Amino acid sequence: MISYQDVSLSPRDRARAESLPAIALLIGLTAIAPLAIDMFLPSMPTMAEEFDVPASTMQLAVTLFLLAFAASQLVYGSASDRYGRRPVLIVGLLLFISGGALSLFAQSAEILILGRIVQGIGGGAGPAIGRAMVLDVFGRERAARVMAYMTIATPLAPAIAPIVGGVLQDVFNWRAVFVVLMAIGIFLLVAYRILLPETNVRRDAGALGAAQISKNYGALFANRSFVTYALVVGLMFSGQLVFISGSSFVLIDELGLSARMFGFSFGFVAVGIMGGAWLSSRLVDRWQDTHVVLLGAVVAAGASVIMAALAWSGIASAWAVLLPMFFTAGGFGIARPPAMAGALIPFQHMAGLASAVLGFAQMIFATLYNISFSTLVAVDQIALASGVAAAALAALLLLLLLRPPPATHT
Repeated sequence: MISYQDVSLSPRDRARAESLPAIALLIGLTAIAPLAIDMFLPSMPTMAEEFDVPASTMQLAVTLFLLAFAASQLVYGSASDRYGRRPVLIVGLLLFISGGALSLFAQSAEILILGRIVQGIGGGAGPAIGRAMVLDVFGRERAARVMAYMTIATPLAPAIAPIVGGVLQDVFNWRAVFVVLMAIGIFLLVAYRILLPETNVRRDAGALGAAQISKNYGALFANRSFVTYALVVGLMFSGQLVFISGSSFVLIDELGLSARMFGFSFGFVAVGIMGGAWLSSRLVDRWQDTHVVLLGAVVAAGASVIMAALAWSGIASAWAVLLPMFFTAGGFGIARPPAMAGALIPFQHMAGLASAVLGFAQMIFATLYNISFSTLVAVDQIALASGVAAAALAALLLLLLLRPPPATHT
């Protein structure tokens, strides 16, 4: 039996948690991963050259970061259900800052990758606990809309981060990227202490017990909507991650863009996610969530197939990659908010665990997909486009086969 400390947020704490600065901070917490990944991308070819390692080794700095990021969320979710959001998030942010310091002073690819793993372990606290705080504060009725707004704003990180990373690489060197990432971690830590109260007022004293964990996981995986949407979000992020980890080598090394132009090009694709998320926020009040997710999947699959067709036709152009990827990312942006809300809404009583498992499923699925992709094929324009298209088509097929029911928001 679940043992809750069942009280409510005080009016003062609720007002603080619902304020615009607090919502902005929640967005910042969920943006840790794209910031830590995308600011790093323009420097990957230079790092590979400096450390005299192949591109596949440097790609581990992305994939192992995400693997650590994914796994750590499972710990943070249950721990925050038991002990509260505040102490667990603070530990995570301190680890994120420490991993940045280790990467900053790395003298080999191995130490750099180790620092990225520590960064990933710490960074997992941000989105896992940030999504749980949305359910703590806004409840079932408003969570879907708040998540849609977060998805509109969150792509600013991948839009801006590679531009900043490209400028830092050109003006300074790759180590400046980690100075900035450490500063972001410190800022988020201080801002959280100032702006947000503890939001978990229904702590589960048994959340870390084996019996309760088993029961909670059973409830999650017995829910068709949760399983379907977790897989769909994972497949969509798999396509994104193939682009994220391979685009610098394709656009810079193969197609001749500068590091700075790559940053702007990557930002262009991120704007596609923002546009899709904005459209999603308009549609969630008019359409059933299942229809919005399906629309996004259709758009993403169609655009990615066009990108693959252009690549296989021998059209070696940055625009043959970027323009279809813009619409593919837009489809992901349409589908992601209602899919995440549809997965989480039934589990407000264990918001930390549900958010963590959803984040873990997304990241681990995408990481394994990307490791397999980078191991089996050499990174080039054809492989990049084909990897994105395969993931988007699989997400669409899964939706058509499993047909999750509409989420209940009350």
